[in-house]
Amino acid sequence: MQFLAEQHLVAAKLVRENGAQRSSAERQLYLKKSNSFVACVRLMAKDRGGICLDDFDWTSLTPDWGKIDEQMRRLALQDIASPPLVPDL
Repeated sequence: MQFLAEQHLVAAKLVRENGAQRSSAERQLYLKKSNSFVACVRLMAKDRGGICLDDFDWTSLTPDWGKIDEQMRRLALQDIASPPLVPDL
């Protein structure tokens, strides 16, 4: 099952938050994991209009998530295959 861009973004934020509480060596591993999730955000958002990560601070434990959050709000809605909410009568 593929995750939505929004789910990857939440995971990236949580991993960075958890990494802030670790030792220096472990912290670097958490940053790499979080960066992988951020890259997945970009890939999953591509079909919905995309996001720009040019100004993202890849090495900070507390990057400016607001820039990404704003871009995520502007994305087209994800088309999710699901049964109709109202059954055919």
